[in-house]
Amino acid sequence: IVGEEPHRWSPLKRILVLVEGQTEERFIKDVLSPYLLSFNLAIIPTIVETKKLIGVPSRKGGGDFSKFKADVLTLLGDTHASAVTTLYDFYGFPKIPNVIETIYKDIQQLEAAIANVINNQRFKPYLQRHEFEAFMFIEPELTAKSALQRNKVGAIEGHRKAFDGVEDINLDPKRAPSKRLESEIGKYNKPRLGAAITNELGIERLIKECPKFSLWVQWLKSHATNE
Repeated sequence: IVGEEPHRWSPLKRILVLVEGQTEERFIKDVLSPYLLSFNLAIIPTIVETKKLIGVPSRKGGGDFSKFKADVLTLLGDTHASAVTTLYDFYGFPKIPNVIETIYKDIQQLEAAIANVINNQRFKPYLQRHEFEAFMFIEPELTAKSALQRNKVGAIEGHRKAFDGVEDINLDPKRAPSKRLESEIGKYNKPRLGAAITNELGIERLIKECPKFSLWVQWLKSHATNE
């Protein structure tokens, strides 16, 4: 585990994170959680509930803003949690009622709008710019190998080299990271592939390659020293 050895007498501080789906949930459990445990932080993911029907299990993932807001407020109801945050894609985030459409073109404005609606000092929204799949372009050879398509290394690398950093990969909905990846390797199991790639890359590599993600991890770690 990377980081400082936790003090055995220090209690773990809990951070709850609302995630968009199984891929993000698995990433937090398999990659981010072990790293943060070395700072005496326990990060616990919850997948947003999208539909509740009597007598059947709730559907998970995606959803509209009302479900997102309700789940965030439920997590904030846990007064033992040090903080509540999110792991959602910027691309395709649910529409917030009564906000101007232009905020969906600026990730900082959208995060600010989310924070304003929730209005709680223990809450900080984090949106992945532009999608979780940006991680999969960090090392094209690893992604091609994990997808069992080694012949696609060059094609995946071409998408990567067209931008200064992997977090910038997008341009428009048809050329978002997920669409680019699918155009090269076809349909894929996002939770399985995402977990395999991010596990092998390791958290330090993700932090190095993704400045916005790095700032979020710094914010998470800041709770380790808060009284």
